Amino acid sequence: MLVVIGAGHNGLVAAVRLAAAGLAVTVLESAAEPGGGVRSSVDGGFVHDDCAAFFPLTAASPAFRALELDVEWVNPEVAMAHVFDDGSALPLCRSVSETAAAVGDSWAPLVERLWRVREPLLRAVLGTLPPARAVLELGKETLSLAPLAVSSSAGLGRRLFGEDRAAGWLAGSGAHADVSPHSIPSGAFSLGLNFLGHLVGWPFPRGGAGRLTEALVERLRLHGGELRCGVEVERIEPGRGVVLRGGEHVEADTVLCTPSPTVLTQLLPPGALPRRLSRWRYGLGTLKLDYQLSAPVPWPDPLAREAGVVHVGGPVDEVAGSLDDALAGRMPERPALVVGQHTVQDPSRAPEGKHTLYVYARVPQHTEADAAELVDAQLERYAPGFGQTVLHRRIRTPAHIERDNPSLSGGDLAAGSFGLDQQLIFRPDPRLCRYRTPLSGLYVAGGWVHPGAGVHGMPGWNAARMILKDRHPRRGRR
Repeated sequence: MLVVIGAGHNGLVAAVRLAAAGLAVTVLESAAEPGGGVRSSVDGGFVHDDCAAFFPLTAASPAFRALELDVEWVNPEVAMAHVFDDGSALPLCRSVSETAAAVGDSWAPLVERLWRVREPLLRAVLGTLPPARAVLELGKETLSLAPLAVSSSAGLGRRLFGEDRAAGWLAGSGAHADVSPHSIPSGAFSLGLNFLGHLVGWPFPRGGAGRLTEALVERLRLHGGELRCGVEVERIEPGRGVVLRGGEHVEADTVLCTPSPTVLTQLLPPGALPRRLSRWRYGLGTLKLDYQLSAPVPWPDPLAREAGVVHVGGPVDEVAGSLDDALAGRMPERPALVVGQHTVQDPSRAPEGKHTLYVYARVPQHTEADAAELVDAQLERYAPGFGQTVLHRRIRTPAHIERDNPSLSGGDLAAGSFGLDQQLIFRPDPRLCRYRTPLSGLYVAGGWVHPGAGVHGMPGWNAARMILKDRHPRRGRR
């Protein structure tokens, strides 16, 4: 018997792989429904994605490619548009040539270099540590691409394009993480996310992010796995199973835990795992707004009106200023925004003629401040007349997000900071980054474990592989 704690996408991916291999698997979830950060909610016929909303990493993930789930994907030709307050926009199109024509001629040669080594690059980023085989396949490109990996997005953008507007276009993608455009990891994040826009697009499930979770649960049950929601694990007893709140003992010789280090350390005796987990650093909080609109957002530029995602932030220094304020504990007066306009391409998410708008800003951790007016003002600044389209808005502060999902401490959607240190490179710790723990029969996965956050499922997929390898060496290799 095997127990998976947590029915987020990593827990479900692991459970599906293990159940498909013939193991008896039970997934335990404390929330009333599965999905974690991959859920949708419905309000008056409007479908809102609660956390994750766009899925380039899912499209690129070896795990999801292997699973071949029954999900209908929407993949806009204009994946993203970065808007400026003069009304103009720079696009990230599926077409490399159209993108380069807008942002600068230097973009196409860089994309071509990455395209030639796309498969080993993906294996190096999403595979298990150490990625020796993938690095060998990269060959001489390893050295030529290394400077890009240690660049800030601001510096890389200015070197590539020679001006701050296109540098802001690049830096806006790095702002999805909790790092400043002036810090080193931001260049790799920005470049990787924009490259995925050409490689696989920035797709999303028709009907809501929850469709992906539904498909995973359906596959789990098809293979005989069990899902129990609304049950809270009180403690883990490695080698014996888990004890639920209320006293029920669920026997299992193997336990895979996916909730964050804060949750995991509460389930084990003190000192059972590396001390580093008790000092785990969380990143910026998230202020999330869901709008119900009477009409599409009136962006002045037509490219922004058709884009799946709109980055609101202007030139690079303005994007950086917003992130730097939040990292310093200050609420940004002009927050950089990630805006999702799903209903432009998927009208099934709203009543006829109406639209949804998905918006978030990175803000200081744990803040309970209602800064929705700052977001409203920023949207009105870049899309004059926006306020007239708003029928209703739902506001979720970092405190609300953590209450709904304790793994997202302080409203950190990545379940742990991506600052440049051991927490980024050996996530979460050199002794745990390969999914095993020092405790026999206890394994870990989740966005806080290598290769990190994002809806790619690789922590769960790789953890399942390790479990199979330890139980059945030949099956694990397959």
